[in-house]
Amino acid sequence: MLPSHVTGGFWLGFPKKFCDAHMPKQDETVVLLDENDQEFNTKFLVEKTGLSGGWRGFSIAHNLLEGDALVFQLVDRWKFKVYVVRVNCVNEVDGALALLSLVPCGIKNNSKKIQNAKEMDIDLPEQRIQENSLVVRSDQSSDDSYYSDSPVSEGLRFSQSVLQFKEIKNIDDFSIVVDDLVIDSLIPKHFQVKYYDLCHSQKTYLHENLLKGLNVKLAAGVILETVTIADAIRACKVGVTRDDFDIWDRTLKAFEEMGMKVGFLRGRISKLVGLLFDSNKLLEAKKIEQVKAEDEMRIMSEKLCGIKDVMKNLDAEIETLKLTGKNLELVFCREANAPW
Repeated sequence: MLPSHVTGGFWLGFPKKFCDAHMPKQDETVVLLDENDQEFNTKFLVEKTGLSGGWRGFSIAHNLLEGDALVFQLVDRWKFKVYVVRVNCVNEVDGALALLSLVPCGIKNNSKKIQNAKEMDIDLPEQRIQENSLVVRSDQSSDDSYYSDSPVSEGLRFSQSVLQFKEIKNIDDFSIVVDDLVIDSLIPKHFQVKYYDLCHSQKTYLHENLLKGLNVKLAAGVILETVTIADAIRACKVGVTRDDFDIWDRTLKAFEEMGMKVGFLRGRISKLVGLLFDSNKLLEAKKIEQVKAEDEMRIMSEKLCGIKDVMKNLDAEIETLKLTGKNLELVFCREANAPW
């Protein structure tokens, strides 16, 4: 973000080439969707190739500052999901990537097992983040010949070629390439080793289908968090909570939608959830059935006691009637033989 984008006139210009290829051919309302799924209507002006009305409200509502970077993801016709990368916090991504950190985050039940950022010695370049997926104009001019270029971050280099994964013999041949940039410098060595193992297990680059133009630091963050979640899955015990699994799965689902090949990790989570929580559900269901059976047995026992009491009363009445029957015969004969 430049000063003109977030102060004063609050105007956000786009490259004309991008507008010609992807934006409306006439003035149109463009919806910006933030991390909380709140919609902001903005006005796209074709002649000026940029957003005007409504952009000021979005900028102020999200406290955008000079140097912040935005990633626009098209989710519907003239509707963009907007991810914010803060200039003063390069390892924090808002919105759907709130669970993603460029430095792996601690997981609640495994926080003691997962190293924190300081222990990992993660060295992310301090150079200002530049937006690679959609480069905005540096001024409010309508000069169509001007396009902003995104400088390559310190430590990054262009890749001359990318080996097919089947050609990689060991980790020495392994490089992480995103949009023709080798981003190994953004990934600590021990994370590269773990990520190589994950890729090797699937015989493919897990990141090869990431969205084109994705900010390289976001891409690095996706890879770091993928490794962290994989470690957490391996380290989890039966005491892990359902919330932990849900957080991991939601994060991986977001990565999957960005093109990351993490289906096998989500599959492992699904199996673990089935083993742990589905069996617990079955146990709880059986316990409920047991309680119901005990209640029915108690009711039947009460009924049985009542029936026993009735039988005792009937026995007593029958004995009484038998005695009465014997006396009846004597009385009957006496009455029959009585004198006239």
